[in-house]
Amino acid sequence: MEPSPHSSSSSWLGVLMVLFALLLLAAQGTELLKQTVLAPGSSAVLGIPADCRQDELEEEGLSLEECQLMVSVVRASLSSAPDWFRSLQWALALSACLAAALATAVGVGIAGGRARLNRLAAPTFALLLLLDVIAFVAAVNTGPLLRAQYLWPSLLWFFIHLSFFCALLTRRPGLENT
Repeated sequence: MEPSPHSSSSSWLGVLMVLFALLLLAAQGTELLKQTVLAPGSSAVLGIPADCRQDELEEEGLSLEECQLMVSVVRASLSSAPDWFRSLQWALALSACLAAALATAVGVGIAGGRARLNRLAAPTFALLLLLDVIAFVAAVNTGPLLRAQYLWPSLLWFFIHLSFFCALLTRRPGLENT
């Protein structure tokens, strides 16, 4: 017997959820690392000159100027961040990692037809949308350098999560056209 078109679309929706959830997990994991490493009191904040050793520059294929510019970018980001920004970004990234892990499980459940995980799908993506809105508002309330770094990614994730949320709402019983 051939599978119904609805189950096929549900499988694809689940697969796409897993893909995007893993991408979000990677992005937010990187953000967690960034917020942990680029802390107040680090060498970049203290104005310690960049240690751009020639052997490391050759190994990475960088010029001395590129190395110094990388340190300048870090300093500029740290100096344009309000006091509350680092702790909020850390909390948002951790929350988004946890929500992305849940979204991965939900996507696997939807692809596998597990009803229990299906019930968690809409609340999970609603949570991700809320985190995206908080990230957007935080980015808007920072300096121009951080806005340039954080505004577009937060908008992109918002629309990705909104698309999944709408797709989930249209698959709910009573709302789908058969």
